[in-house]
Amino acid sequence: MGKKLKDEVNCLFKCLEIEIDGVFKSLLLLKKKKYAALNVVNWGTKDEQIVKEVKGLDMVRRDWCPLSKSVGNKVLEEILSGKEREAIVLELNNYLSAIGTSMKDGSMNLAEYVITK
Repeated sequence: MGKKLKDEVNCLFKCLEIEIDGVFKSLLLLKKKKYAALNVVNWGTKDEQIVKEVKGLDMVRRDWCPLSKSVGNKVLEEILSGKEREAIVLELNNYLSAIGTSMKDGSMNLAEYVITK
């Protein structure tokens, strides 16, 4: 479908030529230059593979603690998993409740809270 759209646009507008830059299986777009996606690399070939791509979000920045990064990665993994919405919500609710409990009872390693810059 993408190739057909590209061909139609290139045929109709001779001074404008577009190319397919990337194909995403799933995309969570928060705002400009802040997204997480499952990128289909080598799309349309036998070497096709799916790679997680994260740009501009907290978990790829250096000035956040390891706990924030690991929780963010888990949430993204679940959201982009392709499971049904109810299953995702249930899994995340259980996971975040467990993290909250371990933070409250002091069993979380203190190194998880350290921010290095």
